Amino acid sequence: MNAEAKPPLNAVCRYVRKAATELQGLHLLPRKHTRFPFDSVGLSTLSKAFALTDACLVLIRADKPYEAYGLSRSVVECATNLRYLTADPLLQDDRARKFVKYAKVERSFWFYNAVEQFKGRKEEKEIRDYAQLEGIVADPKSARRHWSGQPGSFVWEVAIMDHPLDEATVSPAHRKAAYAVDYFGTSMYVHCSVRAIDDYFAKPGKPFQVLRASVPSKDINAINSVLFVVVRYLQESIEYTMFGMNTTCPDTIREAAERAKYVITGAGA
Repeated sequence: MNAEAKPPLNAVCRYVRKAATELQGLHLLPRKHTRFPFDSVGLSTLSKAFALTDACLVLIRADKPYEAYGLSRSVVECATNLRYLTADPLLQDDRARKFVKYAKVERSFWFYNAVEQFKGRKEEKEIRDYAQLEGIVADPKSARRHWSGQPGSFVWEVAIMDHPLDEATVSPAHRKAAYAVDYFGTSMYVHCSVRAIDDYFAKPGKPFQVLRASVPSKDINAINSVLFVVVRYLQESIEYTMFGMNTTCPDTIREAAERAKYVITGAGA
């Protein structure tokens, strides 16, 4: 691994450990999910954000920063879901219910495709019997729509919407810039565009070799980009989840996040 990457990577690892330990020490108790579904959805999403962050750190240690950068978009999406769910406390649990119910829409999609795959075979009856028992109706279209029901680009719309936790210093222009860098930028690596494959460029006239870590591992900017994204959006996931549960994030976690960012940006190197 690039020697320059070790201080910021260690700082982020310390933040992640600190945040996990502090949160577990709070003994947060989700309320009954039928009445307060956000608690379960929010805490589950937060655990996913931690897992994704851990995975990004593993990829960085394995000299795969660009692959980690693509994966970091999922941490952004966790925070985005939580931002939307908690943006209006009066709608919070209704939105959480819609999130959960979308699982049935996905099952309708798979039911449709399963029937098409096994049409005219004995398995078709078994599939239809199971779907009838579960109340699943074949529907190949609804799963293509976003679970929120929001028109347009969900992440963009949520990025520019207001939230009670937004600081006065965070203007719409700042939120738009964050979307451009942290979501649109990482999307290029998710979708394997030219930017994502550029460092694996096959040089004309040279025998093909499968490139692995030799080039990406030297890019400290790519590494720091991943680290900044995961710290920023893991911390946002924590803040939104705790806000949704009518509590606040401990200052010790916020301070650990700020220390990590301080090291990543080079001020603490």
